[in-house]
Amino acid sequence: MRTLYDEAAIAARIDEMARQMKNDLPTDFLMAPVLTGAFVFAADLLRSLYAHGADPLVDFVQLSSYGGARSSSGVVTLLKDFSVDVKGRHVLLVDDVLDTGRSLHFGKGMIEDRGAASVKLCVLVKKLTGHADDLHCDYIGFEAGPDDFLVGYGMDDDARKRGVPFIGAG
Repeated sequence: MRTLYDEAAIAARIDEMARQMKNDLPTDFLMAPVLTGAFVFAADLLRSLYAHGADPLVDFVQLSSYGGARSSSGVVTLLKDFSVDVKGRHVLLVDDVLDTGRSLHFGKGMIEDRGAASVKLCVLVKKLTGHADDLHCDYIGFEAGPDDFLVGYGMDDDARKRGVPFIGAG
Protein backbone atom coordinates (compact mmCIF):
# COMPACT_ATOMS: atom_id res chain seq x y z
CA MET A 1 0.00 0.00 0.00
CA ARG A 2 1.33 3.42 -0.87
CA THR A 3 0.52 6.59 1.06
CA LEU A 4 -1.47 9.15 -0.89
CA TYR A 5 -2.16 11.59 1.96
CA ASP A 6 -0.53 11.40 5.40
CA GLU A 7 -2.03 12.27 8.78
CA ALA A 8 -0.70 15.85 8.80
CA ALA A 9 -2.09 16.60 5.34
CA ILE A 10 -5.48 15.16 6.30
CA ALA A 11 -5.66 17.19 9.53
CA ALA A 12 -4.69 20.41 7.75
CA ARG A 13 -7.23 19.90 4.97
CA ILE A 14 -10.04 19.05 7.39
CA ASP A 15 -9.30 22.22 9.33
CA GLU A 16 -9.51 24.27 6.10
CA MET A 17 -12.77 22.59 5.15
CA ALA A 18 -14.30 23.16 8.61
CA ARG A 19 -13.34 26.83 8.52
CA GLN A 20 -15.01 27.21 5.11
CA MET A 21 -18.13 25.31 6.23
CA LYS A 22 -18.44 27.46 9.35
CA ASN A 23 -18.60 30.51 7.09
CA ASP A 24 -20.86 28.93 4.43
CA LEU A 25 -23.46 26.98 6.38
CA PRO A 26 -26.22 28.17 8.71
CA THR A 27 -25.57 27.57 12.41
CA ASP A 28 -28.33 24.96 12.73
CA PHE A 29 -27.31 22.56 9.95
CA LEU A 30 -27.56 18.77 10.09
CA MET A 31 -24.31 16.90 9.45
CA ALA A 32 -25.22 13.56 7.88
CA PRO A 33 -22.27 11.16 7.53
CA VAL A 34 -22.76 8.16 5.26
CA LEU A 35 -21.88 4.97 7.07
CA THR A 36 -19.66 3.14 7.15
CA GLY A 37 -16.72 4.61 5.28
CA ALA A 38 -17.15 8.24 6.35
CA PHE A 39 -17.21 7.71 10.12
CA VAL A 40 -13.52 8.52 10.77
CA PHE A 41 -13.56 11.56 8.49
CA ALA A 42 -16.87 12.73 9.96
CA ALA A 43 -15.60 12.47 13.55
CA ASP A 44 -12.52 14.58 12.80
CA LEU A 45 -14.56 17.05 10.74
CA LEU A 46 -17.10 17.39 13.56
CA ARG A 47 -14.35 18.13 16.10
CA SER A 48 -12.82 20.69 13.77
CA LEU A 49 -16.19 22.33 13.13
CA TYR A 50 -16.69 22.59 16.88
CA ALA A 51 -13.23 24.17 17.29
CA HIS A 52 -14.31 26.80 14.75
CA GLY A 53 -17.56 27.53 16.59
CA ALA A 54 -20.03 25.27 14.79
CA ASP A 55 -22.05 22.63 16.64
CA PRO A 56 -24.25 20.86 14.07
CA LEU A 57 -26.87 18.25 14.78
CA VAL A 58 -25.51 14.86 13.67
CA ASP A 59 -27.44 11.90 12.30
CA PHE A 60 -26.29 8.99 10.17
CA VAL A 61 -27.52 7.33 7.02
CA GLN A 62 -26.12 4.10 5.59
CA LEU A 63 -26.02 3.57 1.85
CA SER A 64 -24.36 0.78 -0.07
CA SER A 65 -23.53 0.19 -3.70
CA TYR A 66 -20.51 -2.06 -3.18
CA GLY A 67 -21.76 -4.94 -1.04
CA GLY A 68 -18.23 -6.10 -0.16
CA ALA A 69 -16.91 -5.86 -3.73
CA ARG A 70 -14.15 -3.57 -4.99
CA SER A 71 -16.40 -1.95 -7.58
CA SER A 72 -19.93 -0.57 -7.44
CA SER A 73 -22.82 -2.90 -8.21
CA GLY A 74 -24.64 0.03 -9.78
CA VAL A 75 -27.56 -0.34 -7.38
CA VAL A 76 -27.75 1.84 -4.26
CA THR A 77 -29.41 0.34 -1.19
CA LEU A 78 -30.59 2.26 1.87
CA LEU A 79 -29.36 0.17 4.82
CA LYS A 80 -30.02 2.68 7.65
CA ASP A 81 -32.35 5.64 7.43
CA PHE A 82 -32.15 8.92 9.33
CA SER A 83 -33.45 9.05 12.89
CA VAL A 84 -34.48 12.71 12.54
CA ASP A 85 -36.78 14.41 10.06
CA VAL A 86 -34.78 16.31 7.43
CA LYS A 87 -37.74 18.44 6.32
CA GLY A 88 -36.84 22.12 6.45
CA ARG A 89 -33.24 21.44 7.53
CA HIS A 90 -30.00 22.46 5.89
CA VAL A 91 -28.16 19.16 5.42
CA LEU A 92 -24.46 18.48 4.89
CA LEU A 93 -24.15 14.95 3.45
CA VAL A 94 -20.65 13.65 4.24
CA ASP A 95 -19.11 10.67 2.44
CA ASP A 96 -15.68 9.12 2.16
CA VAL A 97 -15.28 8.73 -1.62
CA LEU A 98 -16.93 10.22 -4.67
CA ASP A 99 -16.35 7.62 -7.38
CA THR A 100 -19.32 6.82 -9.60
CA GLY A 101 -21.49 9.35 -7.76
CA ARG A 102 -24.39 6.91 -7.45
CA SER A 103 -24.56 6.82 -3.65
CA LEU A 104 -24.29 10.59 -3.22
CA HIS A 105 -26.78 11.22 -6.01
CA PHE A 106 -29.20 8.78 -4.37
CA GLY A 107 -28.67 10.29 -0.90
CA LYS A 108 -29.01 13.87 -2.08
CA GLY A 109 -32.17 13.05 -4.04
CA MET A 110 -33.69 11.27 -1.06
CA ILE A 111 -32.98 14.23 1.24
CA GLU A 112 -34.34 16.74 -1.29
CA ASP A 113 -37.48 14.62 -1.81
CA ARG A 114 -38.07 14.73 1.93
CA GLY A 115 -38.18 18.52 1.88
CA ALA A 116 -34.76 19.62 3.13
CA ALA A 117 -34.16 23.37 2.90
CA SER A 118 -30.79 22.68 1.23
CA VAL A 119 -28.33 19.84 0.67
CA LYS A 120 -24.57 20.34 0.44
CA LEU A 121 -22.19 17.49 -0.42
CA CYS A 122 -18.84 16.88 1.24
CA VAL A 123 -16.36 14.12 0.39
CA LEU A 124 -12.96 13.24 1.73
CA VAL A 125 -11.69 12.04 -1.66
CA LYS A 126 -12.94 12.57 -5.19
CA LYS A 127 -11.69 9.97 -7.63
CA LEU A 128 -10.81 11.43 -11.02
CA THR A 129 -12.92 8.93 -12.95
CA GLY A 130 -15.04 11.35 -14.94
CA HIS A 131 -18.15 9.51 -13.75
CA ALA A 132 -18.73 11.90 -10.87
CA ASP A 133 -18.43 15.10 -12.89
CA ASP A 134 -22.22 15.34 -13.24
CA LEU A 135 -22.59 15.63 -9.46
CA HIS A 136 -21.59 18.95 -7.90
CA CYS A 137 -19.70 18.44 -4.68
CA ASP A 138 -19.47 21.50 -2.43
CA TYR A 139 -16.50 20.40 -0.32
CA ILE A 140 -13.72 18.08 -1.54
CA GLY A 141 -10.81 17.08 0.65
CA PHE A 142 -8.50 15.41 -1.83
CA GLU A 143 -8.34 13.86 -5.27
CA ALA A 144 -7.19 10.38 -6.28
CA GLY A 145 -6.55 8.62 -9.56
CA PRO A 146 -9.26 6.60 -11.27
CA ASP A 147 -7.52 3.28 -10.64
CA ASP A 148 -6.59 3.89 -6.99
CA PHE A 149 -8.30 1.47 -4.62
CA LEU A 150 -8.48 3.61 -1.49
CA VAL A 151 -8.03 2.29 2.03
CA GLY A 152 -7.42 3.75 5.46
CA TYR A 153 -8.89 6.64 7.37
CA GLY A 154 -12.24 4.84 7.49
CA MET A 155 -12.12 3.43 3.96
CA ASP A 156 -11.92 -0.33 3.77
CA ASP A 157 -10.96 -3.41 1.88
CA ASP A 158 -13.80 -5.81 2.74
CA ALA A 159 -14.23 -4.22 6.23
CA ARG A 160 -10.47 -4.17 6.97
CA LYS A 161 -7.85 -1.39 6.96
CA ARG A 162 -10.33 1.25 8.21
CA GLY A 163 -7.96 2.03 11.12
CA VAL A 164 -4.98 2.91 8.94
CA PRO A 165 -4.30 6.56 9.96
CA PHE A 166 -3.59 7.83 6.44
CA ILE A 167 -5.21 7.55 3.01
CA GLY A 168 -3.51 4.81 1.06
CA ALA A 169 -3.90 3.12 -2.27
CA GLY A 170 -3.76 -0.64 -2.32
